[in-house]
Amino acid sequence: MKLGVFPAPIAGELLYGVLARHGFLAGSPNAAEHATELFGRRSAVATFDLPSGLDALASRLPDCSGLDGGALLRHTLFPFYAAFQPAEAREAAAFDMRAANAPNVHHRLGVAAFRIRPDGVLRFCPACIETQREEHGFATWMVAHQLPGLPVCAVHGKWLRESLVTRASVGRHGYAAPSNDNCPTGASFGDGPEAPRLIVELAGAAAAIATGESPAQPLSHWRDHYVARLAGVGLMRSQRKVDQKALNDGLAGYWSTALPHLPPVCSSFGEVGWAAAMVRGHRKAMHPLLHLLMEGFLEHLEGGGALPEGPAGAMVMARSTNARSLAADVRTGRAPRLDWPALDERLRREIAEQAAAVLALSPPVRVTPAEVERRVAKAGWFGKRRRKLPLATAALRAVEEPLAAFRRRRVIHWASELGPACRPWEVMRAAGLRSEHLPMIRAAVSERAAASAGR
Repeated sequence: MKLGVFPAPIAGELLYGVLARHGFLAGSPNAAEHATELFGRRSAVATFDLPSGLDALASRLPDCSGLDGGALLRHTLFPFYAAFQPAEAREAAAFDMRAANAPNVHHRLGVAAFRIRPDGVLRFCPACIETQREEHGFATWMVAHQLPGLPVCAVHGKWLRESLVTRASVGRHGYAAPSNDNCPTGASFGDGPEAPRLIVELAGAAAAIATGESPAQPLSHWRDHYVARLAGVGLMRSQRKVDQKALNDGLAGYWSTALPHLPPVCSSFGEVGWAAAMVRGHRKAMHPLLHLLMEGFLEHLEGGGALPEGPAGAMVMARSTNARSLAADVRTGRAPRLDWPALDERLRREIAEQAAAVLALSPPVRVTPAEVERRVAKAGWFGKRRRKLPLATAALRAVEEPLAAFRRRRVIHWASELGPACRPWEVMRAAGLRSEHLPMIRAAVSERAAASAGR
């Protein structure tokens, strides 16, 4: 069955954003029916980065759309992850995405093994959203804003911000477009000093490969490619050996202003660092961001730039003391002293604020230490600092919502959504509960009805 209407994707738009716009235009009543309308099956998962079932989706689009499975691929993170992959990995991943075998895609492209992990939350640039609303009349998600490890919008040079749209907040099958509610523009960890020029250029290079199509090369190609270029700029100890110390010093020095804002693995140099592995022979795929760091450095030298100085194996210390920056801090000898008591008290307050924010989400999301910790810092961050942050650690443990209370809250939410004439089994299905919970559902619905009647 063909869709009656489907929005035309704009350049660089994330497929998830296109499908969210379709749900609004088509007036889809719920996530399951929307998934069935798009893919022909209600179990289709709404994936941010590497969705599957693209051929099934393309077959249901209006003929005038001109979109097939291959065209839809270009609105996902597939071009970014495939940029430095061999042809066989690309073809296998593309096949899985166009078919319905999503679990294999992250393994085909090596994403599952990368140390640079996606955040699991959609990001946005407030300036881009404002421009989209002026030019197109709507706001949407962009591919370039979702690239793992890149915290800057290359178009405006502004720090990206995290939305409130996660798999937990919208469900496995739901699509949410940017809005004033889920894209808050108040103070955030991304506020502060202007983004360094180099990190903006790096984001631009990443956006270029994420929206383009580079030729496929075998993994063995990249070692020879980089060694030849290093020889051209004089960073070889002999005809076959790279001057590892000079290379690591140069990379650390050249990217010194950007490294505090990038994932910690980017600052891992030395004998077991990523740069050494890159020029010693590729036995496995490496994250595109690491390739871009090497490419940017080599382009600087090939353009006549000086070789920066920096200690081999050094890591640049981030200057900020907020939780999200501290989670990515890397060391250069002795770290600066932190006011741990002040930080402890501030994080305690922030944990309470974020717990309240999770509690206010609709549809309801369970308030758990893991969910709050992800919003304040990142997974596992407090566990490593629990002795220095006793107040924050205790506050994090205390926010956990009992499962029974969460189930009841979901029942009340869906009873309200479905209306006064709803039946208990309808609430059970909407809330994702089982028949064993029907007594609780009946009691909660009855209490809600009685409270409404008494007003």
